[in-house]
Amino acid sequence: HDHFLAETRAQGVAGSESVDLVAFLVDQATIGEWGLQGLPSDDLSVQNGIMVTRSSRYSLMIDPQGQALRWIKSREASRMVEGGGRCLTTLTNPRLKEDLELCLCDGLPLIIENVEAEVDPLLDPVLDKTAVKKGKNWFITVSDTVMEFDSNFVLYMTSRLPNPHFSPELSAKCTVIDFTVTLRGLEQQLLGGVLAVEQSSLEESLAQLMHDVTANTKALVQLDAQLLDRLSATQGNLLDDTELIEMLGNTKAKAKEVEQKLADSEDKKMEINEKREQYRPVATRGSVMYFC
Repeated sequence: HDHFLAETRAQGVAGSESVDLVAFLVDQATIGEWGLQGLPSDDLSVQNGIMVTRSSRYSLMIDPQGQALRWIKSREASRMVEGGGRCLTTLTNPRLKEDLELCLCDGLPLIIENVEAEVDPLLDPVLDKTAVKKGKNWFITVSDTVMEFDSNFVLYMTSRLPNPHFSPELSAKCTVIDFTVTLRGLEQQLLGGVLAVEQSSLEESLAQLMHDVTANTKALVQLDAQLLDRLSATQGNLLDDTELIEMLGNTKAKAKEVEQKLADSEDKKMEINEKREQYRPVATRGSVMYFC
């Protein structure tokens, strides 16, 4: 890294001293939203979340504890309702092909549970994304059946096996992501469980606080995006655009208000976390016992 940075500077290429890859790929508003959906907040889980949402291939998740499945169900809950219970299936389901066709045509998510070493060959065209455009629509051939393909379709696969042996062909077609819980991640989850029993009001206050922080952070991001869109669309002298000047003033006032709310939330969060830390030894002991 140091050698590369020195070379870029020698060539006159501008570069940062250090780059946080997670911050580069995802903003705090999105991470907060994932947390509200049930994704653990440890670094590994956040990195796994980035891989699930940004990978060009469909995800195959190693999920012995079921936390990835819970997160995906919560994340896609609103779209899964449209499928009428047919967005969640297994490879042994006799209606797998019909469920797949429904989700492909309507652009719904399809979650396949309990995958082992191989998947059904009828999924190969979907995993390979061999869609062909005919006219205005896209189509994909699955087991000699031509199905309409909606670009909003997403396929998730999960395995409850702690150490699965996927075939090289399957691994090449999917993004294999290990959601196995870590010592630190389990400790955080156990801490939340202990507090839900011993200090339920404290845990509810933290959940509401995190919801408010996420909403305020998203509002700040949206304000920035709206301002940039307006600036890029403006032609001529910026000072002559009275609507733009007014928008700048409103955006600045709203941004200050949101930033103040975030600062207040941070103070409250520190206060709540100080009380939560009193139960940390219990969570630590439980996590250590699990991994012994």
